[in-house]
Amino acid sequence: MIAFVVDSMERYYFARRLVKAVGKELDFLFLTSEPVAHVRLSLSGLRSIYLRKTGLLRSSPNECPTGTQYDAAIEVLNGHVSMERARRDAAAICSSVSRAFRRFAVSQCVIWNGQQLLGRTIGKVCEQHGVQRRFLEISNLPNKLFVDSLGVNALSTISADPAVIDALQMPSEDEHRRWLVDYEQYKSRPLPQSQTFVSRKAVAVLNYALKFATRGVARTSLRTIRIGSSKAAHRQAQNVSPKDLSAQPYVFLPLQVSGDTQIKLHSDVNNVGAIEIASGLAAKAGARLLVKLHPAENDAAMIAEIVRLKNAYLFDLVSAPTTELIRHAQMVVTINSTVGLEALLYGKKVVSLGRCFYKDFDQARLRKYIHSFLIDGIDYFGSGEISTLSARNVFARTV
Repeated sequence: MIAFVVDSMERYYFARRLVKAVGKELDFLFLTSEPVAHVRLSLSGLRSIYLRKTGLLRSSPNECPTGTQYDAAIEVLNGHVSMERARRDAAAICSSVSRAFRRFAVSQCVIWNGQQLLGRTIGKVCEQHGVQRRFLEISNLPNKLFVDSLGVNALSTISADPAVIDALQMPSEDEHRRWLVDYEQYKSRPLPQSQTFVSRKAVAVLNYALKFATRGVARTSLRTIRIGSSKAAHRQAQNVSPKDLSAQPYVFLPLQVSGDTQIKLHSDVNNVGAIEIASGLAAKAGARLLVKLHPAENDAAMIAEIVRLKNAYLFDLVSAPTTELIRHAQMVVTINSTVGLEALLYGKKVVSLGRCFYKDFDQARLRKYIHSFLIDGIDYFGSGEISTLSARNVFARTV
């Protein structure tokens, strides 16, 4: 039995597509904190357990493993869940999931990212019960999914030992060139995670209300449900043409979502600190500093702070396509964004300020990572069917 953790409605939409591709071959048990997801899964004839605080009534003091570290869950770090509520929720999760693992003989558990309260807690229960974990994450590259048995980003297998990639197959030059064309077309479009879909937001609001009423675990603050788009805030940025970009040397700093695990857990430097460091590097190189807000950044206070810093650190806030900003840059400074990895594609000097898995990548490792490590044929944000072969590769991944 494979357990699949569903910690948001967005994860539900993806999980249904992935599981549908291999539903006749594998048995699944969904563990979810989302009541709407639970109802939809159950009505589809799929086995689902809705995790609620009622699990505390039947919990055993030994069911929650030591070292759960609910205090380091991203919701707690961002102030969306109190420490005390995270402790109670973690206890309820441990109780319910431990019983489910014993009842259904779960051998594998699929967890998205692994740093949210639900995934972090279930990951520890997996260790206690000897259940193999499989962590998933977007790759920010077209139609490719990151899958790892240890964790994602700086916690992944390839971060601990980049040499794992060396044994993988090297793509042909033609294969890589064709992919690069598709990649540039993909990057010319708005990032999927920056879009707002009204119908799905309505479902998210309903889901939140039901979670509150039914005492569901891992309930964050209502403000985390983004109803509108952040585009208005990003109008502070100026669009620059390729001609303008090539006119004089510059250092490019792509900012990251301020509340993301990449900054909160895998870096000692935040966006403001990155601007200060990049400003110094640009001045030393005799170059301009161009800064781009992440398209999915929705923290109005953070955006206002970055705009305020423009005069202090003498940088330009720009909105040009990221590939163009990379292509003409003298240097790319990043905390630990995938943009640093993308800059390596163009042979750029990359300065990483945080902990990232690609810190020891050369061109060979870069290409093997893209074409042989990542699972091909899966668009996380898409709505189309996922092929059986691609889905099999997700659940068969051994590293």
